[in-house]
Amino acid sequence: MDRKKVKTDQIIGAAIEEFLLKGMDAASMHNIAEQAEVSKRTLYKYFPSKEELYDALVDEIFNRFEDMSLELYSSNESVEVQIEKLISKKIELLLTESFIKISRIAIGEMFKGRQMSVEQMERMTKSESNFLQWIQKAQQDKKIRSDIDSEIIASQFHSILKGQIYWPVLMGLKSKESIDREHVKKITMNFFMKTFVL
Repeated sequence: MDRKKVKTDQIIGAAIEEFLLKGMDAASMHNIAEQAEVSKRTLYKYFPSKEELYDALVDEIFNRFEDMSLELYSSNESVEVQIEKLISKKIELLLTESFIKISRIAIGEMFKGRQMSVEQMERMTKSESNFLQWIQKAQQDKKIRSDIDSEIIASQFHSILKGQIYWPVLMGLKSKESIDREHVKKITMNFFMKTFVL
């Protein structure tokens, strides 16, 4: 790992903790530099403002979703096998400590009225469209027999999955350690297969 990446990761890690503790408005660039063990000059070189640091955190969420979405639909594999892989990846991502923390920061800032940039909105749309395309190709292949609109299928799928793990952990109602991942996967798979495939 190159030095710049190490420094950037240190700064982002420190920013996550500072933003969580104080919120973005009250967060101190001085404290972030101290926690990251970098000079303020280095901090401002990489991130000239708190706004740019915040944008980097939001971008990190999209980076992870995009990495996960690179696996495309395969006509040679059953939908059951593919959706099981996808659910496992989503569970792993949604329960990652840094992902949960960044989500809390982003949602908290949105409640205060902060909006995503045009580029971030485009990335969000793109990350969602990957799963929609997967559903549409499976429908064309007659492996998903339901003729329900792909957006509705995707929405219901994410509601079932996130309702069991993401929102309860994000809201502090459950710890991520208390989540039975295999049970969550089984329920989500059964719902998807029985509702849209079988």
